[in-house]
Amino acid sequence: MKRMANPSNMSAKRVCFNNDAKLDSSFSDNAVPPHHFHLGQDIYAAVTYFATSVQVHLRQYGRDENNRLYPTKKGVCMSPVLWQSLANRIELINVPSSSTEETYVLKDALMISTVFIEDVSHITCQRYFKQKDFSRKFIPGTCVMNKNCWLELAQIRKRITESTMSMVFDCIFRNCC
Repeated sequence: MKRMANPSNMSAKRVCFNNDAKLDSSFSDNAVPPHHFHLGQDIYAAVTYFATSVQVHLRQYGRDENNRLYPTKKGVCMSPVLWQSLANRIELINVPSSSTEETYVLKDALMISTVFIEDVSHITCQRYFKQKDFSRKFIPGTCVMNKNCWLELAQIRKRITESTMSMVFDCIFRNCC
């Protein structure tokens, strides 16, 4: 029988990006680790290697009592293939300037919505998967970005892709995947 975790305040828990859980995944504003890209509002795109795979994260970071940033569960994680699909289509997804809200689906795995939150336009990203009965189940964790964060992501997508490919090839040549 599986035990369920206590759902209260799960989004405040830290996410571990390192193979060794003892390593601290927090960092300061002036010492951003390699393969991390600041989008604004403590939201980062991070390319990581974990559990024998390279992953791209769009994630909200929190701050601890020492003002160090740490990854939270508020975000999405995607494979390099899904990231490339997003990077190729990112310019087609416009932040709404009127009351029109739109939804885009990439690779039948990532839903991107343009929404208004308190009369301010935002982009939300959420992962999902198909179940055996072909219904879709959303994976916990949503990345919510304002217009400036989305435009920064669009502007630096090539650097994120280069970082992703660098980690993938490094993994292949070291035979770690």
